[in-house]
Amino acid sequence: MPFLRFRRGAGAALVFSLIFSLAAGLVVQAAPSIKDQIKSRQDKLRDMGGALKAIDDELKKRNQDWDNVILPNAQTLKDRSAYLLNWFPKGTGPESGVKTYALPPVWQKGDDFTKLGKAMQAEVAKLAQVASGKDAGALKAQAFTLGKSCKACHDDYRSPDYEKENEE
Repeated sequence: MPFLRFRRGAGAALVFSLIFSLAAGLVVQAAPSIKDQIKSRQDKLRDMGGALKAIDDELKKRNQDWDNVILPNAQTLKDRSAYLLNWFPKGTGPESGVKTYALPPVWQKGDDFTKLGKAMQAEVAKLAQVASGKDAGALKAQAFTLGKSCKACHDDYRSPDYEKENEE
């Protein structure tokens, strides 16, 4: 019988160590690397830029495809913008050693950056609302206003190298 007790104890220890290993693995997976955080941020911002460009390009056409181009891209902008201000945690700037176009003032002037981010989020919400009305003239005006809002942030918080390295 002592042998059985030892086996039960060993089995419990094995189960405990497996559970602990799995939990530790989940914790490691839950904390993405700085490189991954920056790449994710860049991908999402590119998605937003692409969505606004797709809307702008579609508005230049004689007949707009509201259901397949404009409305889905307006939704992409709305969905992504809701999380914009969460994409810039401390430590994900140039000091990380990872290539990023975000400039140090993002973190140095956090209040201003947040103010501009919230203003952009409000303009995106208006764009989504205007898009649902399927009025091309009103949407052109709101897309222009949103573009100005994006540029206000880019002027002070995004490296000019972005434009040089991402020309079409």
